[in-house]
Amino acid sequence: MPARTEKLLKTSYSRVFTQEGGAGPSNPPVYQGLARATGVAWPQGDISPIRVPSRDKYDRFDVATTIQGQQGLPSLSLEFRMQQTLSDVLRFVKKGCEIDVHVHIGACQKPDDFNGGWADGKAIVLSQAQPTDYTTDDLGALDSDQRAIVMETVPFTGLDYNEIAPIKPEEQAASIISDEIVGIKICDSIACGECGLPSDGCQVIFALQAESSGSPGISAAVLYSVDGGSNWTKSLVSSLPIGQNATAIACVGTRLVVVSNSDLSLHWADIADVVAGVGVWTRVATGFVASKGPNYIFSASATETWIVGNGGYVYTTADPTAGVEVQSSGGATVQNLLYIHGIDQNSLVAVGVSNAVLVTSNGGETWSLVTGPDAGVQLNTVAMKSSQVFLIGTDAGKMWYTLNGGDTWVAKGFSGTGSGKVKDIVFANKNVGYMAHSTTAPAGRMFRTIDGGYSWYLLPEQAGVSFPTIDRINAIAACESDVNVVFGGGLNADGADGVIVKVA
Repeated sequence: MPARTEKLLKTSYSRVFTQEGGAGPSNPPVYQGLARATGVAWPQGDISPIRVPSRDKYDRFDVATTIQGQQGLPSLSLEFRMQQTLSDVLRFVKKGCEIDVHVHIGACQKPDDFNGGWADGKAIVLSQAQPTDYTTDDLGALDSDQRAIVMETVPFTGLDYNEIAPIKPEEQAASIISDEIVGIKICDSIACGECGLPSDGCQVIFALQAESSGSPGISAAVLYSVDGGSNWTKSLVSSLPIGQNATAIACVGTRLVVVSNSDLSLHWADIADVVAGVGVWTRVATGFVASKGPNYIFSASATETWIVGNGGYVYTTADPTAGVEVQSSGGATVQNLLYIHGIDQNSLVAVGVSNAVLVTSNGGETWSLVTGPDAGVQLNTVAMKSSQVFLIGTDAGKMWYTLNGGDTWVAKGFSGTGSGKVKDIVFANKNVGYMAHSTTAPAGRMFRTIDGGYSWYLLPEQAGVSFPTIDRINAIAACESDVNVVFGGGLNADGADGVIVKVA
């Protein structure tokens, strides 16, 4: 008889953590050693048939299509052994604030180790949950056979439910990469196949390769994959002159857009044409100002895109094929802006050279300068989690966060903090995020958080698995539909050609 390979979950191999206030850089997860999780329920909506008269038989009706009802919210209950002292469970129930429930599952690690205890299993997270009830067992006994431990039971209903798994790195596209990767994006969404190929939302990836440093030179290029990174193809950005840099890439509706600081332009092509191998790139320089070249692009929707550049300039466009307009002409700061991110079309943050931080709450109608976290230091990246909470990575190898829109800043420690550079910070959802850090060696590394930025640990999780030896990761693309898939692009260990790493 062949050996069984299934690794079935046993109830005794799970442990509970709670994170009051929800996922965030200031909210510590707490081990609940007296608790257990019951089963998860997540109603997906009943299926209702829509019938039409049968073509084959009278008095019969065939199902023509179906309509699925509204999806419910995920829920689970926690049971706690009640203590004789004041109930901490009742305290957070009465508080009534958001809470994340983590159920970590493992076999061979230390169960109360939040980041390491599930390295041979998985972590289950009920996000943005609230308690919906509170009950206890009988509190007293009338005779000896009613003696029992009292349990407190709290059902929670959340807004999202995810499984987080240990992930392993794999270098990709090595045979066709010739220069450094400076940007990477996932331009995909979940599809069941009604309008084309089915997808889990992590299949279509674009990586921006800088202009060739070899001889003869070639234009910058976009490397793309339509099968989750198994195969890669190259599309030269032919509209960008040889010798001109490519600085950033974005998915803007159905189009792919590349910006160039030195060429003072953007370049676009239809995504469908690029992945079909017939992409035609078009150069657009309309609206860009001399010496204020673009450095980074962020798109909230097909008609809402922002580009930041030198001299504190912020550009906006509703249609990249028609050019850009100046939204801020350096009135808030004259420092070069290097990165921009937002949570919607209204709330955005831009960062750059010499501790520059700009914020807007009205889509850029007005930009305000706030005091950054580290005087004189270049800020490389920003991840906005809410209108008040965002994290910044610096050229001094540090990560900072604010809970009040930049009024005050707190340093967030991680292994190796204070040396090298933090190049990018990207969140797949409220809980799971990734950070690119390069040491002074140099050596490119990737960190992960599963608690919204409170703690960061070095990937990969498993013993005996190592990260590829590379110089740095410049950009990260995390899949929103599967938090266990992330891509990084940067510079390989030889300091010459580029690298793409998939961690999944």
